[in-house]
Amino acid sequence: MGTENDEYKARLRKRVRLTNPEQLYNVQDGNGSKIPYDLADGRQLFNHYRHRMTNYDQVLDQIRSEQQGQITGRQEKQVAVAAAENILQKYRDEHVKVIQDSQKKGQVLKSLFEKAGVSTASALSQLLDSWSEKIKQLGHLENSQRSLQTWNDTYRVQRELVKAILKQENASEEIQEKVKLIYSTKSSNKAIDLGSDLFNLEKSEILKLVKTVVHYTKL
Repeated sequence: MGTENDEYKARLRKRVRLTNPEQLYNVQDGNGSKIPYDLADGRQLFNHYRHRMTNYDQVLDQIRSEQQGQITGRQEKQVAVAAAENILQKYRDEHVKVIQDSQKKGQVLKSLFEKAGVSTASALSQLLDSWSEKIKQLGHLENSQRSLQTWNDTYRVQRELVKAILKQENASEEIQEKVKLIYSTKSSNKAIDLGSDLFNLEKSEILKLVKTVVHYTKL
């Protein structure tokens, strides 16, 4: 008799399940009004959980329907216990996640303290702010270097195209040599001297020309 009774209780409790776990922190009273989670008492929490997170009420209705509208106190108690078990299971899972996340964050923070050589969160925060600013500076530097590289690549292509066109247009060897000489100049100062020689112009005039085309990249 006892075994049959235990089996019946087990079957009865298996009928109760968690149906709306997302209601864990959305606490409401019997009228559907919200209650601040940190202000709700134990009875308000349990009533909310069993009625809104589980199929507690539906199971009771099913039992009443099966028994011509009747339900015993023991049956109602078993359903309530099963609802509580499901709720506590959800609570445990939530707390395990919180504990695991806290442990991971603690380990990361400890590792940062050790690597940074600091002992307080305030000191670590200041150090990270400093690193963040340096990373931004590196980002600007990388962009500047990339822009300079692009400009250099474009210059090399233009130089080769000009040489090819000179040959295609049958330019004299003298002109081609002058162009090669211009492209071989590595500094603006030498370019000014070279321009003065090639075009018989004053250095001041060549200097103005150079200044209008030379681009300085801030590194």
